[in-house]
Amino acid sequence: MTTRPYFWSFELPEATIGALHWEGIEGAPTVLAIHGITANAWHFDPLAHRLAGGAELIAVDLRGRGRSHTCSGPFGIRRHAADVVRIVGELGRPVTVVGHAMGAYVALMAAEHAPDLFRNVVLVDGGAPLPDVVDDDVDAALEATLGPAIARLRTTWPDRVSYQTMWSQHPAFSDGLGIDLERNLLADLVEVDGGFRTAVNEAAVMIDGRDLLVDDAVRSLLASRNEPTTVLRAPNGLMGTPPPLIADDVVAGLPQHHWVNVPDTNHYTILLGPVGAAAVADALRNEFLDD
Repeated sequence: MTTRPYFWSFELPEATIGALHWEGIEGAPTVLAIHGITANAWHFDPLAHRLAGGAELIAVDLRGRGRSHTCSGPFGIRRHAADVVRIVGELGRPVTVVGHAMGAYVALMAAEHAPDLFRNVVLVDGGAPLPDVVDDDVDAALEATLGPAIARLRTTWPDRVSYQTMWSQHPAFSDGLGIDLERNLLADLVEVDGGFRTAVNEAAVMIDGRDLLVDDAVRSLLASRNEPTTVLRAPNGLMGTPPPLIADDVVAGLPQHHWVNVPDTNHYTILLGPVGAAAVADALRNEFLDD
């Protein structure tokens, strides 16, 4: 079974949403994967390799990212969740949904609105409420949390090599970039005058980020979810060092869920690194066995 995906698109009433599709063996369960706030569908390629056809994997590019980067708004967690519900409806079969970072909130909201469409929910370093922010400080909080990522969106890279060099120097990837990871990160680029830009709409990122920080309905999704849910958690944060993105007190306050700590990972490598991708694959297999 090849682990090379093919491109797929979903024609929704207001937008065409791009996706990557890795086929599974006959009878394999279907997994719908939802990426983080400045990521894209290619971030699930390491997971596809670990599943090796044991699941049909469909990773979507949310509005404003990847092959959906030219989609117009509205943006926000509700819009993304509505898109996901429509996509699963088009598939015509229930799925297991896995969401990384912001994608975890989208997964939770989609499952809340259409529970019959989602067999299981698996969250990867996301879905838990982020620290409280005063309304007037939201933009400053976004800059503080996503500063390096936002700077990346605003940069025109003269060539692909310079973009790869930036990622190789990122503290979250101090162990180096493998060739597969380099390819996936480079897939994020689109050609523009003067070089390359990331295929991410900054306005979408800012709108989505505000939802994560101040929208009470979004922030309470995991706390209000009755079904015990598997949440994989990295011990290191966005810059590759402690503290984790999901604080210890948050874990202690939500004991109804199944928390899986993945050692030697950070917010990026819990999905993109070999240890993290293997842990996510194992978590999904456990969900399939429980069905």
